[in-house]
Amino acid sequence: MRSANLHARLCIGAAVGALFASQAVAQDAHLKHRHLRHAVDSVSARLDRLEHVIEEQQAEIHRLRSQVGTAQASNMSGGATQPAASQSSEVSDSQVAQIEAEVQDLKRSQAAQYADIQAQRQSDVSVSFKNGRPTFKTADGNFSASLRTLLQFDNAYYSQGKLPPGIDFSSGSNFRRARLGLSGTLYKDWSYEFLYDLGGSSVEGATLASAYLQYDGLAPVHLRVGAYPTPESFEDSTSAADLLFLERAQPVDLERSIGGSDGRQGATIFAYDDNYFIAGSYTGGLVGESGVFDEESNLVGRAAYRFDLGDDTNFAVGADSTYVIKPADLAAGREAPDSIRFRERPELNVDDNGIRLIDTGTLNANHILTYGLEAAGNWHSLYGQGGYFHYDVSRRDSSLADPNFDGWYMQASWVLTGESKPYRPERGAYGSPSPADEFSFDKLGWGAWELAARYSVLDLNFDAGSPNTVAAPDAIRGGEQKIWTAGLNWYPNNAIRFMLDYQHTDASRLNSSGGDIGGRLDAVSLRAQMAF
Repeated sequence: MRSANLHARLCIGAAVGALFASQAVAQDAHLKHRHLRHAVDSVSARLDRLEHVIEEQQAEIHRLRSQVGTAQASNMSGGATQPAASQSSEVSDSQVAQIEAEVQDLKRSQAAQYADIQAQRQSDVSVSFKNGRPTFKTADGNFSASLRTLLQFDNAYYSQGKLPPGIDFSSGSNFRRARLGLSGTLYKDWSYEFLYDLGGSSVEGATLASAYLQYDGLAPVHLRVGAYPTPESFEDSTSAADLLFLERAQPVDLERSIGGSDGRQGATIFAYDDNYFIAGSYTGGLVGESGVFDEESNLVGRAAYRFDLGDDTNFAVGADSTYVIKPADLAAGREAPDSIRFRERPELNVDDNGIRLIDTGTLNANHILTYGLEAAGNWHSLYGQGGYFHYDVSRRDSSLADPNFDGWYMQASWVLTGESKPYRPERGAYGSPSPADEFSFDKLGWGAWELAARYSVLDLNFDAGSPNTVAAPDAIRGGEQKIWTAGLNWYPNNAIRFMLDYQHTDASRLNSSGGDIGGRLDAVSLRAQMAF
């Protein structure tokens, strides 16, 4: 009777385990067609039930082992004094063997159910919305996908002073950037990003901003291939969503246009930790580049190091260089001209005409070499950054002197509400402050407020000579542009930002006969930004 009851209980336990296992398979098939949130909740409830069944089975195993021990002790004590009970002893031995077999079956069932629980947990998907960015991630970390958006809507008014005849900057508005895409991981060691930009002025248009595949299995070393902004300088490596002003400083923007910028095709090997960043790249042309027969070939390198001084204080130094192995060919043939051109807008891109006040014109060149030196740092809510950049051009098949140009900038900010700008090791650059109190009328939060100022100079003159004189044969009168900028930035939260900038531009330039074709310009601009 005792054996029968025990056997019945074991059968019931096995049946319950089988019932839950069958329900698991059925639920798994059904969950594939239901909403993600409901699926996550259902799987969690099911795992709880399976864990409860395992706990009951473990208790049953413990009880059965106690019965086995009791039966064996009874056989040993009774076998020596009561020979007449041999038949009963044989029955007890068979019962013990049966119980042991059933215990092993329960253990195997328990192990299978535990493996099923672990498999369900590994395939579970979590959803998060950190700083407004929707992110889907598997529990084992092998796969993830994040929706990426950068929306920058710019408005600007140009107050034009003295300008050359026919030059007229157009006031108005545009979407400077309107990017949408995905980024994430594949099989844990691979990462990817795809961003398409629907913004830009009428002279730019929609383009692919980033599309790359990256291997991260050799961390801290990473390998990237595709189209993306090539790592160059502090200002260049700062995310477009974290820029201190509406545009980068003009010497930086010129350098990145030579071998980097958004949508630059190439391959990069880079490494970083909390303090150092080093990268080397081979790059070609831009995605969708027109008017080019054979695309250019470039080598780009960057190194930076941050000194963490504690107490919310950092200081960083960096250097970068770009070498143009071969400029783009403009036509077919071995003797096709390799044309390069240096020119730069005022630090504002709302004008639909794409006007540049400084411009070297077309130069037939074999090679270009640039280098830059920068420093940046913050002390609590104060931040400063500056750099010097030099550009050497090697003329092609010419006895004329090889020209060179240079530029520099300085910028600083003060976060009035006390937050500091964080250092982002994966970029080797600084980011935007995170508001301590997000904007809210209910909670009386006002976000973060920041004052900023910048002065930049870009000189595209070489042996320019004096006004009212004819240019020398090797002269390049590209002009010199000086820009003062003051800005006020408001961060209501980590996803939204408003920027108000005032800019004064003074460009001096001579034409070939020595006449003044420079100009002066004032502009007020406002940006509304959403980024996650």
